[in-house]
This record gives sequence, C-alpha cells and structure tokens, in this order.
Amino acid sequence: MARNTTASTLIRVGFLVRLQRDFKKNKYKYLIVLPVVIFFLIFKYKPMYGAIIAFKDFRPSLGILDSPWVGFKHLRSFFTDIYFTRLLRNTVTISMLNIIFAFPAPIIFALLLNEIRKDKFKRTVQTVTYLPHFISLVIICGLIKSFSTSNGVFNDI
Repeated sequence: MARNTTASTLIRVGFLVRLQRDFKKNKYKYLIVLPVVIFFLIFKYKPMYGAIIAFKDFRPSLGILDSPWVGFKHLRSFFTDIYFTRLLRNTVTISMLNIIFAFPAPIIFALLLNEIRKDKFKRTVQTVTYLPHFISLVIICGLIKSFSTSNGVFNDI
C-alpha cells in the first residue's frame, strides 16, 4: 500500500516537473493562446452558470444559488404541456422555412447583381439594399413616418 502511494506521488511530481518544463519552453505560445482562453471562459462558460435556473425554483430575491432546487420539475412540465407539440412544430417549421428561403436569398441576389452591366445602377442598388444594415431602425422608421405624412414626399409624388 505504501508503495502505491509513493508511486502515485512520483508520477504526480514527474507530471508537474514536465508541465513546468513545458511551460518554460513554450511560454510565448501559451501567452498567444491566453486571450482566446479568457474569451471562452468569459463569453462561453460563464453564461452556463445561469443554465441552472432551469433546475431551480428561481426567485430573484434569493438569487440563483439560494433558490430551492427542484430537479427536472420545470422540464417535465414543459414536455408534458398540451402546447409542447405546437411549439415544437412551429419552431421546426420556422427554422426550415428560414433555411429554404432566407438563406439562399442573399446569395441569389448577389449573383443577380453580379450580372448587371451598368456599374452606376449596380452600385446604387447595392447601396440601397445595404443601407438598412448601417442606419438605425429608429431612423428609418422616423424617415418613413415623415415621408408618409400629409405633406410628405410620398403624398407629393
């Protein structure tokens, strides 16, 4: 028994020595990887802490950790709800329609724009179609509202 303890201690010490030697040898590689590791810890693993709310009877006054643990109670009630099949069907339908129509639309539009010979018209169409991505939705809604008033541009035309 004492021999197993000594062997495991030697293995552990050997591992730590090799790890220390590797870190000294490759310290700049570890420094390059450090921002990526920090990014994943902050933006990928830290939010998973909040996923335990599904297994707790969450009360904001108690916080996540102090709320009572209920296990699979909420998940069971969700999967046995009468609206579950409708929710699942709607979600799958919307996702499939998005894949069928919304995914290829910009690709087809880009291919069609590529076939236009008039550069001025092509650039104008590109600018008009990309404009909503750069201008805030609030500004666009304000412009539409002001254009469609009784003395706006739309009514003047």
